[in-house]
Amino acid sequence: MKLDLANFRTIAANLPVKGEICDITPAQPLTQTETDTEFVPLIQKVGATSIAEIDRLMTELQLARDFLQSERERIEQETIRYTNLTQMTLVTAKVISDAVSQWQPARNQQPSTDAPSR
Repeated sequence: MKLDLANFRTIAANLPVKGEICDITPAQPLTQTETDTEFVPLIQKVGATSIAEIDRLMTELQLARDFLQSERERIEQETIRYTNLTQMTLVTAKVISDAVSQWQPARNQQPSTDAPSR
């Protein structure tokens, strides 16, 4: 037996019913216009929420990108400053080392054998 809506009503009417009986109004199919008017606001709301979330994430990512770029520039400047300071320190240490080495007599020189007489 093939079930379709007409057969279903006939079969359902002949079934023994136990428990409470409810009046069920026959379902009327929704027209395309009714479907559109019900679902369009829902779809718009879901879409708007999704778009707002994407916009918020894009803003956060842009802020993170800007922060990382500024940190990269700061670190580059600090590295240049540190390199210059290191070079200046090396030059200063060499100048000091050369000056101090001139104050001391050469270590390779032997003490003179000219001892004062008694």
